[in-house]
Amino acid sequence: MSALYDLLPVPFAGDAENAPKLYPKMVAYQTVTFDQLVEKIASHSGLTRGNILAVMEEIEYWTTQLLSEGYRVQIGNIGTASVSLKADAEVYDKEDIHAQSIRFDKVRVTVSKQFSKQCCGKVLRAPSWKKFKQSSSRYTEEERLDMLRAYLEEHPYITRAEYGELTGLLRNKAWQDLDKWVKAHLIDIKGRAPHRVYVKRKGQDDKL
Repeated sequence: MSALYDLLPVPFAGDAENAPKLYPKMVAYQTVTFDQLVEKIASHSGLTRGNILAVMEEIEYWTTQLLSEGYRVQIGNIGTASVSLKADAEVYDKEDIHAQSIRFDKVRVTVSKQFSKQCCGKVLRAPSWKKFKQSSSRYTEEERLDMLRAYLEEHPYITRAEYGELTGLLRNKAWQDLDKWVKAHLIDIKGRAPHRVYVKRKGQDDKL
């Protein structure tokens, strides 16, 4: 699977006569949960799930312990973790503040150059149904149907929530669209609420 990107206008770059400049932005698929990551590591390495979790717990424990003692911590080839400090009040004189007013603020991870290079791969332009949506009002009903069809060409089904994310519609309007197209025999339903999904209908006239 390749990474996907879309082109978005640079904010405040352009005027009535000139089109705004565009910049590429990654279109995320979804967040891989830690449990999913553990399963991938286990299937790839042959390590048991228990061993992986035990190692991760030790890394988390010692990273927080060493950061709290003022160390920076290198985490494999991914990068180096460090912590920043924050004063509870504005400081203009070094003598005006006490240690009790200084506290830990944020933990940052500086990614290594080696890890960044390993992440480089092929990047493809996102298909129409995956692109960033500026506003649901910009799409007509026919355009939303075309987006749905394109999505179902690539996926076996779509949920109401996924359709809302795809088109930018709120829940009720998304339900109305899908219900209308089911009644018009443009798509089919499988399952029952709350596990209902919508699938492509084959062999039917698909005109609105």
